[in-house]
Amino acid sequence: MTAQTYVKQIVKKVKCSRKKRDEMRRQLLADVEMEIEQGESLERVMLRMGEPIAIAEEFNQNLPEKERKIYKRGLAVKIIGIIAAIIAVLAAAVLWFLPVGMKMGSSGKFDSSIIEERSKEMIRLLNAEDFDTMIDHSDEQMRSILNKEVIDSAKKLAGEDWGDFKEFGKCYMMEQKQRGRVYAFVQINAAYENIGITYTLLFNEDLKLSGLYIK
Repeated sequence: MTAQTYVKQIVKKVKCSRKKRDEMRRQLLADVEMEIEQGESLERVMLRMGEPIAIAEEFNQNLPEKERKIYKRGLAVKIIGIIAAIIAVLAAAVLWFLPVGMKMGSSGKFDSSIIEERSKEMIRLLNAEDFDTMIDHSDEQMRSILNKEVIDSAKKLAGEDWGDFKEFGKCYMMEQKQRGRVYAFVQINAAYENIGITYTLLFNEDLKLSGLYIK
């Protein structure tokens, strides 16, 4: 490990503005390099300073409130961008769906009872925060953007305190055909203790999740 790598591991965990993080990186690197120039080995410097995550946590505890707010705003913008990517995937699917919508089962590729159960299964996995299994049941495009951070952010946009899951409500299904491929388009309501949520899901012919929207 180099001094630059060690300092980078510390700084990337500090929840502050980019400007403050850059200042911190320069100062920490200067401190480490000064000790090395004075005869200390990098290994001894790192041993004395401690693990990067512990150092970063100490910095986080002493950050001024202004820096915390700047970090949170930046994180929110980043998360919204990620969520927008998921919405864009689904929005494109919806645009494809409208002109060529078909009754569920008309292509012979989907069974409505199986699609409904697969939709509920994905929602149950989401409720259980079993994102690894959700990813296993998703297509390549969804795998690249689906993770706990994205789902948590999408849930917060719908409501802060959902409470426990209670029951499923109505389920609407149709098929959509585009470029020789058929997709199952599902909209299903779910009741929680404190809120009602509408999930929209898209599945490909292999029953892999191809789109997800929460509102």
